[in-house]
Amino acid sequence: MSSSDFPKQIVNLFFGAIEKGTLQAYHMLWDTLIYFLSKHLIAVMVLLFTILVVSFFKAMKGRWGSLGSFLYNIFYFGILFVIGLICGPEVFTGDVFNVVCAVILYPLCYIAVGMIIDKIRVR
Repeated sequence: MSSSDFPKQIVNLFFGAIEKGTLQAYHMLWDTLIYFLSKHLIAVMVLLFTILVVSFFKAMKGRWGSLGSFLYNIFYFGILFVIGLICGPEVFTGDVFNVVCAVILYPLCYIAVGMIIDKIRVR
């Protein structure tokens, strides 16, 4: 090992350690989420349904923002959850995945929520 290669190797080891640590953190968080959902699935579903009902009644009074926000988050995080189940949590660490989310997933969820709210809005 020459002295000119040493700084380059240190930088490569540093970035490799960061990447490996990030991947381990995503796996740890994913495993915790799956464990929590497996133990409390009914409570989570009841909570989400309650929030849906409350936001729907708020929407019927003219405050559509809470229903739109709730639906958007359900769609967005629901799709991310399904992607995580299919591909594993390591898919979230990729730069390509972040670009796909920004270009496809955000607008898709936004358009879907807009279509739903337009269908149920009382005119």
